[in-house]
Amino acid sequence: MKLRLSQLLCIALLAGALVILSDGYAETEQGPASYYGAELAGQPTASGEPFDSHGFTAAHRTLPLGTKLWVSYGGRSVQVTVNDRGPYTGGRELDLSQGAAEYLGLTQAGVDCVDYTVAGYGTGCYSSEADYASRSGGAGYYPDTRTGPAGGAYVVQAGDTLSGIAAQLGTAVGDLAATNGIEDPDLVYAGQTLRY
Repeated sequence: MKLRLSQLLCIALLAGALVILSDGYAETEQGPASYYGAELAGQPTASGEPFDSHGFTAAHRTLPLGTKLWVSYGGRSVQVTVNDRGPYTGGRELDLSQGAAEYLGLTQAGVDCVDYTVAGYGTGCYSSEADYASRSGGAGYYPDTRTGPAGGAYVVQAGDTLSGIAAQLGTAVGDLAATNGIEDPDLVYAGQTLRY
């Protein structure tokens, strides 16, 4: 009887250890993805860096900026970095840069289902997007490291107005509209990246 009880105890401890250890592993997600390319080259991304259509980057609606993803499609895999927000149309989960989509062979299909797994959360000093936002100016704010602390990019959130954004950033509505080519200050949309 003692032998069986000790065996059960060992099995229970082993099972508990497996449950605890398995919680830290990333799960593979599956969802539709497409890509965006050269027509947006040089435009600011939500992270503030210019979009490189030949790079290996992605847009995702909620993953922290700087998140590394392994994306698989058609028997190939590539690592991309989330540096932008979106996609906001078509029920897609990821928008890949053209370079990543070409490597995977996704450009032929345009939109198709991919597998993706979180590989890491970047190397910066922020542990998550919430940490980034709380320490750097609020949700939607991402400093532009190319121009220093005086400039940056702001991703419009649902319910934002241009006057409210301008007040938050400490700039004039007219300056913000002119910098971003906005003719109608009442027409901004969630996900739009504004430079200041």
